[in-house]
Amino acid sequence: MKRKMIDPPSGWKYGFPKEIPEDVENTTQWLVDNGYPKKLIESFGGSFYVRGWWEEKHEYETCSLEEAEEFAKKRKLNE
Repeated sequence: MKRKMIDPPSGWKYGFPKEIPEDVENTTQWLVDNGYPKKLIESFGGSFYVRGWWEEKHEYETCSLEEAEEFAKKRKLNE
């Protein structure tokens, strides 16, 4: 499954890149709603551009440190 990613200028300062839902109709408003400063967008005037790409979506599970260490031990034994 693929997901659409978006990365505005200096986005790393505000938690980007992020996955943007496909049903978003107003990208600028979505960026603001997700932590990107509106003033920064406005500072670009009519020349505000973002990078975007599609990437494979990976599902991850969270676990405790102990579980991760146990997994690593088992993995090492199987090498």
